Amino acid sequence: MTEFISSRAERSEALHPMAQKVADAAARLKKLEDSTVEEARALREERGNPFAPSPCELANICDREISTRAGPLLVRLYKPIGSDVALQPGLVFYHGGGFVLGNVEQYDTVAQQLAFHSGCVVVSVEYRLAPDRKINGIHEDGFDAYQWIYNNATELGIDQTRIAVGGDSAGGNLTVAVVLACKRNQFPMPSMQLLIYPSIDLAMSFPTVQEFADGYFLTRSGMNWFRSHYLESPEQAHEPQLAYLKNDLSGLAPAYVLTAGFDPLRDEGQAFADRLAEFDVAVEHVCYTDMIHGFVSFAGGIPAGMQALEQMSRVLKKELGSGLAC
Repeated sequence: MTEFISSRAERSEALHPMAQKVADAAARLKKLEDSTVEEARALREERGNPFAPSPCELANICDREISTRAGPLLVRLYKPIGSDVALQPGLVFYHGGGFVLGNVEQYDTVAQQLAFHSGCVVVSVEYRLAPDRKINGIHEDGFDAYQWIYNNATELGIDQTRIAVGGDSAGGNLTVAVVLACKRNQFPMPSMQLLIYPSIDLAMSFPTVQEFADGYFLTRSGMNWFRSHYLESPEQAHEPQLAYLKNDLSGLAPAYVLTAGFDPLRDEGQAFADRLAEFDVAVEHVCYTDMIHGFVSFAGGIPAGMQALEQMSRVLKKELGSGLAC
């Protein structure tokens, strides 16, 4: 168990050795800014993730198609053992990847671990990606998926009154968009938001973007590459609806915010947690000070990743009530 955990965003004196190994390996790959979208996606598929979390024993994993305004989307359901006895809490999960990369399959064992340890029925959403779909359309996909899951919760074995939404990195940004859309549209608010090193400030204005610009897995140039595909223009990052730190956050769901000490997104995650608190939204922030961006996805090799998955699952149980996890 790592001792490098803080309630404030800060870095330890050095990276954990396994986090350093992952960061070094990433630095040897072809840079995103030198790649086409197709090349970057093919490289991810080819290499896979040797440090992905291990699979878990669950009652059922299945794919299904849901309806949205822009057409059908795939979702993958993860049901814990014993979940057929009664309606269970649910977690709608949005994967990371800068809105350009990533899919349900690449996050399969992350979702398995969350379902196993939390007792939640996890629904992982395959939202449409940039550049074909720009950020507002991606946010629409996320909100449409949440509405469909909420409206069909009983059929999915989920208690409609105990649904959390969550995601990592870009998926964290999408989570906040969904919660704000619920507020704007007077749709039932989720019970909780789970924000895993979330992308909050699309303008990239925080000092950590420069401090950890290169050599720590997620790079500043990589972030610009992502933005060039999901934004209509650089100016769009300042649009009021996308500038979360300037939004009225009153009445939002309670939040758990996880950040990493050597992550360019670290301080914007802290800023969002602080902003939620200003609006009297219940929020807990935890920083793993010797970790890099994405470390939860490497929980098969980085012990703190598994620790974080188990801790987030305990928080889900606390906020949503216990399910029937093994």
